[in-house]
Amino acid sequence: MIENKNEVSRNLEKALQALEQAKQRAANEKKKQNEKKCKAENHHKYIMGGIIVKYFPDCYHYDEDELNRILSVALQTRECQQVISKIKSESQETTPSQATIPNAQNESKGDTE
Repeated sequence: MIENKNEVSRNLEKALQALEQAKQRAANEKKKQNEKKCKAENHHKYIMGGIIVKYFPDCYHYDEDELNRILSVALQTRECQQVISKIKSESQETTPSQATIPNAQNESKGDTE
C-alpha cells in the first residue's frame, strides 16, 4: 500500500512538472508571437514615417497636432480621395505580387477629375 502511495506521489510530481513545463513553453511562444507582432508594427511605423518625410520634408518643423491637422485636410481633398479610390480598385483587380507602387507625383498627373 505504501508503495502505491509513493508511486502515485511520483507520478503526480511528474505530471505537475510536465504541466509547469507546458505552461512555460506556452508563455514563451506567446512572448515570441507578441515580439513578432511588435516588430511588424514598428517596421510599418518606420515605413510610414519615411513616406511622410519623402513627400513632406518639412514635417520635422511641425508638432504632432499640426501634422495631424495638415494630413487630415490633405487626405480629405477631392484629388487625394480620387487617388485613394483608384488605388483601392486597382488593388482589388490585381494580386499583391503583381501590384506596383507608383510615384505619388505620377498619380497626381493622372486623370483625377
